[in-house]
Amino acid sequence: MADLGDEVQEINGAEEGNAGNGNGANVNGAHARLQWTHAMSGFVLRRFIELVSEGVKTDKGFKDVHLNKVAADLSEFLGMDISGTQVYNHLRKWRAKWVKICRLKELSGSLWDEDNCMISLAPDHYSGYVKVAET
Repeated sequence: MADLGDEVQEINGAEEGNAGNGNGANVNGAHARLQWTHAMSGFVLRRFIELVSEGVKTDKGFKDVHLNKVAADLSEFLGMDISGTQVYNHLRKWRAKWVKICRLKELSGSLWDEDNCMISLAPDHYSGYVKVAET
């Protein structure tokens, strides 16, 4: 398996003197903004799947202790400092995508294309759902 540390890109603030110290934290102690890779997302999502399979209740979301555990696992795996807040924000992004998918699946006239693993709409439903601005 390729080293995920090579895929991680830190994006630090533009101010001079705000460069990271190499472990994911800025000089002032704040965490650097991460550019999440597919491998990092997969790692985090698999860890959450393991937590759920162990019986962790998720009806009100994950508790801080679980977010911090996943962050610690990812930090250990990558060799850089990642916070529970960064994991939480990334999980929010995935939840927002899932909500959009569920909303599309519930549209009248939506179909599941098993061959392409995608949601499709009949042309008349699609044109009604997607409004194209006239130029």
